[in-house]
Amino acid sequence: MAETNNADEKKVEESNGSDKKKDEGGTRKGRLYGRKWKITIYKPAYQKDEEGNQTDEFDLEHDTEMDVSLLKCEFQTKATTETAVQIGTLVVYNMNAASEKEVIEEGFQISIFGGYEEGQYGEIFTGDIVQVFRNRENGTDYRLEIVALKGMKSLFVNHVRSTIAAGSTPRDVVNAIAEQADEKIEVGDVSEELPEQTLPRGKVLFGTPAKYLRDICTWNDAAYWEGEDGKLTVETVEQEIPEDRVIVLTPMTGMVGTPIYTDQGIQIKMLLDARVKLRSMIKIDNELIQRQAVQIDPGSGQQKSDQLPQKEQFDKDGEYQVFSVEHKGDTWGDEWTTEVIGVSRNGRMGLLTAVDGAGQTMK
Repeated sequence: MAETNNADEKKVEESNGSDKKKDEGGTRKGRLYGRKWKITIYKPAYQKDEEGNQTDEFDLEHDTEMDVSLLKCEFQTKATTETAVQIGTLVVYNMNAASEKEVIEEGFQISIFGGYEEGQYGEIFTGDIVQVFRNRENGTDYRLEIVALKGMKSLFVNHVRSTIAAGSTPRDVVNAIAEQADEKIEVGDVSEELPEQTLPRGKVLFGTPAKYLRDICTWNDAAYWEGEDGKLTVETVEQEIPEDRVIVLTPMTGMVGTPIYTDQGIQIKMLLDARVKLRSMIKIDNELIQRQAVQIDPGSGQQKSDQLPQKEQFDKDGEYQVFSVEHKGDTWGDEWTTEVIGVSRNGRMGLLTAVDGAGQTMK
């Protein structure tokens, strides 16, 4: 596991502008040092014959890990509630030619773990490789660039053909979609807050699971995505957020710069924190938020329609739910941050308002 401290010490000092107060142990109070990461590329393993020679048959139970943590790596991942698919890019510098060839020809998955030793370490991204290419950085350095996707393919490249009986609840429909799709879908957490309203008449399902899940979420003020366990998760906007998903963020606990009011929500930047997921709750001091004037349409004299009303942006308790999260890291450089867009949970359906206001839809 690779580690470095100096870049973060510099970043904390620059972002907070604080005095170098020290505690009794000689370390600055509230500072989070000790970067930590593990970056792995996976390729298939092959079965061996009775004499121990490698065959052309895949060993599906034992993938081969290629740990590139000690090399210079840059990564960027992004997830939003607009889509159930997350995108990750990984750039690895100066791999040896044989390893590069193996990744280009056989690499099928990447895994990025990162954060800090003080509790912020964890999985950032694990996804299937969709593109690999090699570029020259300069006269001596080469970079292997990998693009990967994370998401439940069974929701998009799948089909459901079924009939739902009259009297079915939204939960019944979710279970029917999962069970009767051509490729079965594993169901994880489904909100207990889903309405118990029943269908007045039967319904025919003929299409992708994603289409019908979007319909259910739109009608019931909910959202769906792939949970951390790889299973389908459905939660209502009003569902109580578990305490372990509420992160109190201050300049002393990793906030970088100051939060900014934007058209889509409150933009918050912090030192890389693997705990931050979609729909996590971040608690900040509203007094730190940089305000900005709303844009007025000269023709109508009204606030532009693609902006969220300001009263729905600011949460009275300073609690903002994440609907967009981006992690960036450079194992040999300064970049080591998480940036989110959050919306007030106490506004008008916070999360749904943000999605609609940004021009997207959950339908």
